[in-house]
Amino acid sequence: MRFCQLVITSLLSLIAVSAHANNWYDRGNAGFALFCAGQAPIVLDLYEVSTRELGVVKFSKADTAVDKAVDLASRLNSVDPARARQYKDSALDFMASAQFVTDLGIRKTPDLGLVTVPAECTLEQVVFQRNPSILNKARYVVNANLWNQLDADNQAALILHEAIYREVINSTANELFSERVRIFNGIIHSHQVLSLLKTDYLKLLQELHLTTYEENGLKISLGYTTPEGFWVDSEVFMDGMGRILSASLAANQYFGYGGMEYACIGSTVAEMGRVTLDDGNIRTLRVNPDFARDGACNLPMLIVPDSNGFAIFGNMWFFGREQNLIRVDGTLNKKAQLAYKGMTYELVPDLFKTGVYNTTFTFDSKMNLIEVGLGGTPCLNETEDKVQFVQNLANGEGTVAISDTGKPEQIPVCR
Repeated sequence: MRFCQLVITSLLSLIAVSAHANNWYDRGNAGFALFCAGQAPIVLDLYEVSTRELGVVKFSKADTAVDKAVDLASRLNSVDPARARQYKDSALDFMASAQFVTDLGIRKTPDLGLVTVPAECTLEQVVFQRNPSILNKARYVVNANLWNQLDADNQAALILHEAIYREVINSTANELFSERVRIFNGIIHSHQVLSLLKTDYLKLLQELHLTTYEENGLKISLGYTTPEGFWVDSEVFMDGMGRILSASLAANQYFGYGGMEYACIGSTVAEMGRVTLDDGNIRTLRVNPDFARDGACNLPMLIVPDSNGFAIFGNMWFFGREQNLIRVDGTLNKKAQLAYKGMTYELVPDLFKTGVYNTTFTFDSKMNLIEVGLGGTPCLNETEDKVQFVQNLANGEGTVAISDTGKPEQIPVCR
């Protein structure tokens, strides 16, 4: 059998996607199928299972195309339950988000990459996907004439392909081609993920440029594309039992932990910070300086209990084994007052100094504040009955211990 090499590296694909952000609104991406003389059509992802030696396709035994796609996604349940749920939701949403067209063809998108096509076959675009916008209400445009020629298994393969691609186009991976999406779809179809150890599975996700993995409600960063367009693997350290010990957290996510709250969407910096974990629980979190400088999202924050609503935006967090907050370090850049259990703690900035003041807050196991530092030398202002942290180059920065009743301990009087 003669083969021809179809290599699509259109300059348009380089123009349509910037080096530092995914602009998929105009470019879009697609699901393809092979239509060969005298043979039933086959989705490209399934055809490549054999050409890429990914194993043997094992179809779902469910009935409808959507049910089959959901069943295929469930193969990730044991190794990647969060991603399995995501793909199932996308599959269930497919028909409601699709516009089926019969009176026009779909212009081929330049996202195929390297494809080997038998000479007697044609490669046809069946589905076109892009995020809904003012340009398009439907996420998917489907060529109904071609779709109806596919059996339910191939329709399911396209639905799963689009579910994977939906994740990719909304991630920090700047993928120009769909090769990695097709490979992951093929691996799921061949049921190979069940045989992988967690360490090998995460390495596979990195090779596929899938940017995150969810562990105990935390989105772990696996990698990202730099502004120059290069993929970078993030370091993930695990023990022999496959438990993550240290990793970076993806910037765009929401979670709460031990009184700390974090929420961010739209950050241009891929990683928020670095965590160490103990059996899935956070022990330390150090915020990425690039993320802090970017300023698109707030740092992880905590409202101090029994205070005047004082919010700590911390760049270094320490937690105990019971998920209790031990200490948080942060910064202030202006005058601030913490009213806590009847006493006021105040930062008095130096009028001639610009920059930030280092802060620290320590808590007991019941989230009572037991020590505070606001970036200066502490003293008791007896006239105003408050603790002031005053800039003093000779004495530097200090902290104040706080009793069970909320009163400061062993603090000199302000002079």
